[in-house]
Amino acid sequence: MDAGGWREDLTVAARPLSIGVVSGLVTGLVVGGAGGRVAMFVLRLTSDPSLHGVETDDGAIIGVVSFATIFLLLIAAAVGIMGGVLYVVIRDWLPRRGRAAVAAGFGAVIGGAQLIEPDGLDFTALAPLWLAVAMFVAIPAAYGAMTSALVERRFADQEALATKRWTALLPLLLLLFLGPVGFAVMGGAALAWLLVRLRPTLVAIWRSPAVTWIARAALVGFAAVRLVELVGDVDAIL
Repeated sequence: MDAGGWREDLTVAARPLSIGVVSGLVTGLVVGGAGGRVAMFVLRLTSDPSLHGVETDDGAIIGVVSFATIFLLLIAAAVGIMGGVLYVVIRDWLPRRGRAAVAAGFGAVIGGAQLIEPDGLDFTALAPLWLAVAMFVAIPAAYGAMTSALVERRFADQEALATKRWTALLPLLLLLFLGPVGFAVMGGAALAWLLVRLRPTLVAIWRSPAVTWIARAALVGFAAVRLVELVGDVDAIL
């Protein structure tokens, strides 16, 4: 294949990853960033006024919009990008119908277990505690559902998915802002592309029923472990 051919092939292969990056970025900012700030605003209104100005577990200042808020938005965007990329990688293992619901469930369990800390200020001083728990489980659930919806919408556009324009690669530059993780993602994607070019049958193996069911079992097992952690944390809080 000539130089132009492999460049076009690389562009088409990278398009799904670009979709994951953009979808995750948007959802991370809207749901994780803005949604998280709204949740903290609501909890400020329902909690003791003396907590105004107190620093939360994630570094935000209750009731104050500061540089820390911008930093949290950047963190939400970075986490969103990683989640979008992960969704693109595993989407073929998820059931075609109800992918958004499955993604929401995984988001609620895995994200909720990560965000909810029984000993943290967010789940000891803020009130009511049940509302804090509910919102910090709902936010990652909404993130999962929205990311899935955005990715699936773009994947449904076959013409856009098959574009050979080099501009399709530009969103991948955002991965560079993730530091070592972003470089690892780009390196892994490049290696996968090269292996598929050398051994096209790897695609069929990746999408085979055996690999699909093994991967699904692994995902369910991981989610089950996190669910146990989440239930234990919620029980300790409430």
